[in-house]
Amino acid sequence: MVAMMAAFAAMEFLPPQAVKIDDQFWSPKYRVWRERTIADVFDKFDRTGWFDNFDRVAAGESGSGNHAGREFADGLCYEAIRGASDYLAMWPSEELDRRLDGYIARIAAAQAADPDGYLNTFTQLQQPGHRWGENGGCMLFQHELYNPGMLVEAGVHHYLATGKTALLAVATRYANMLCDTIGPAPKHNRVPTHSGPEEPLLKLARLYRDDPALAGKMSARPDDYLKLVEFWMDSRGRHCGLPKWDDNLWKTIEWIGEHAAELYDPDDPQKRPNWGDYAMDNVPLDEYRSIEGHAVRATLLATGIATLACDTGSERYRKIGERLWDSMVGRKMYITGGVGALADMERFGPDYFLPPAAYLETCAAVGSAFFSARMAELSADGRYIDELERVLYNAMLTAVGESGTEYTYENPLES
Repeated sequence: MVAMMAAFAAMEFLPPQAVKIDDQFWSPKYRVWRERTIADVFDKFDRTGWFDNFDRVAAGESGSGNHAGREFADGLCYEAIRGASDYLAMWPSEELDRRLDGYIARIAAAQAADPDGYLNTFTQLQQPGHRWGENGGCMLFQHELYNPGMLVEAGVHHYLATGKTALLAVATRYANMLCDTIGPAPKHNRVPTHSGPEEPLLKLARLYRDDPALAGKMSARPDDYLKLVEFWMDSRGRHCGLPKWDDNLWKTIEWIGEHAAELYDPDDPQKRPNWGDYAMDNVPLDEYRSIEGHAVRATLLATGIATLACDTGSERYRKIGERLWDSMVGRKMYITGGVGALADMERFGPDYFLPPAAYLETCAAVGSAFFSARMAELSADGRYIDELERVLYNAMLTAVGESGTEYTYENPLES
């Protein structure tokens, strides 16, 4: 497999299998992560029953209420497969390959149980009447678009690592369904309230544009994937204006559940709630002068913006990305590269609000690293690589203990 080069990228990252690491610093860490961490993560998912959720959906247990883990459990299973696939590309392992194939077969069986190809085990098992957040549901926490986004990314990375199409087929079917469901009228106006799917859909489009024969075999629609991401970006701030957000997140969430009739209209699928600055949806992206809200969601959204600029050459998206990156690094980032100062709502604080006991979620550091990587790809400007390295050597390395089986969710300067 080869790297997928963005049409308007100024530089290209090598695929994992083209990189060989042999040094005294990184090699021991990769050995621990390869030999201990990957298995530990999947073992934990097995013990907590997260993959069992797919089996229950496949068995037709819709509405049973029997769901293990949080709403984003599916997405984390997919993310683990994505990461493991990159390791598989660098260090082939028959054992890991078989393990991933087993998980993928269970995921595919779960998707096959729905005639539309929809798959979100939390919604299906807990709240089957709330698909896409309707009828009193709440997309903010259902992860209706985050989870499939991580599925798409896992499908792309697994294919690039192995050449196998089982997970790619699931991802492509889901992406096609999203394109049929979401978009300009008469489709539904839904944006990722937890960002993440923007970049994967563009990766999927890039994969199929680079390999038309594969696209035909998989019934892929790369142009539609690009249009869907553009719709998501351009639809931010285009909502019914409610709810009116304040600092009490849970009070607002409760209000959303009680006022579903005011937020959605069955005769107007374009009507939807305002997900606020928490999800960078209060106003159109062009009007945001700084990065705001939930730090993970914001950095993943910004990653998608930079990736879209790479793929389309859009000067507009380039400028939005530069503005958000300057805000994050220049006014809201710690010396370690950590971001997200406030534990309340896991969000960015005001400019230059950097208390030493701040939240600094590991996931937000990862998101900021992705953002800097895409900005580097877009511009070949060394300052983006500098900040990627700052995060990599500091805010991310703190998250996994030397044992390879212990982890931190928060990384404050002082505890």
